[in-house]
Amino acid sequence: MNSLLDLFKKNGIIKIKNFLNQSELEKVIKGVSPFIGSKGEKTTYFSNSFKKNLFKLFKFQFSKFLISNYLIKLSKEKKMNQFADLAFGQKSYLNMIDSYYSPINNKEVLPWHVDQAYSGKIEISDEEIVDPDQYSIKFFIYLTKVGPNNGCTSYIPGTNKITYALRKGIKEKKIKYSPHWLLKDLRNFITKKENLEYFNNYFNNSNVIKKFLDKTSFIEINPESNEFDFEMNPGDIIIFDEGGVHKGSKILFNDRRVLRYHYSIKI
Repeated sequence: MNSLLDLFKKNGIIKIKNFLNQSELEKVIKGVSPFIGSKGEKTTYFSNSFKKNLFKLFKFQFSKFLISNYLIKLSKEKKMNQFADLAFGQKSYLNMIDSYYSPINNKEVLPWHVDQAYSGKIEISDEEIVDPDQYSIKFFIYLTKVGPNNGCTSYIPGTNKITYALRKGIKEKKIKYSPHWLLKDLRNFITKKENLEYFNNYFNNSNVIKKFLDKTSFIEINPESNEFDFEMNPGDIIIFDEGGVHKGSKILFNDRRVLRYHYSIKI
């Protein structure tokens, strides 16, 4: 686990092949299939604790109770909570489990973007400003094959460190908010003179931002680049800091199905 943790802390993402064995994969697919739907639909969510799951029994939702129980048990057997605790550096909790599908589509599911960025709002109030530690570590288990232009969650390694500094700067009023949900806007935000000074001071190294701008320059000249795409098979997993710059790629060959676990810390 230590080597994976070191890699996660460096890049904000790790990929693990065969995270689920064939038996576990088949049980998950069979269990979630009756409830799977589009992302965000009510049926796609499962209980995230044994205590909450008891309500399923009271409502005679026996099938949902059984699969929720299994998914919670699976998270413990795979030591997801232990990994999240170490990644956060403190006790975390499982705040969400869901499973959904995305149909074949020749448009990106989501463009290159940043979570915890207020969805690109033009302005925000002081009351809306989030704590920089208010984010999730996400465990994406693929239930179908994914790859470049076929449903992979593309991710730019190390960018989570940049966006953490950004959230911290806004919270501490060292930099002023402007839209940065999209990668293009994020680059514009960072390169403003007053903001660039903040980031260089934060990292005490101007090369950090220079490398970030170099790494993300493709968005200006070749936004269709698949440099940060990858291939995964059913049962494989990615674990990532949602603050990093990522996108949902096009889905050209088969529907995409995933099982997700989100871990956070108490703020």
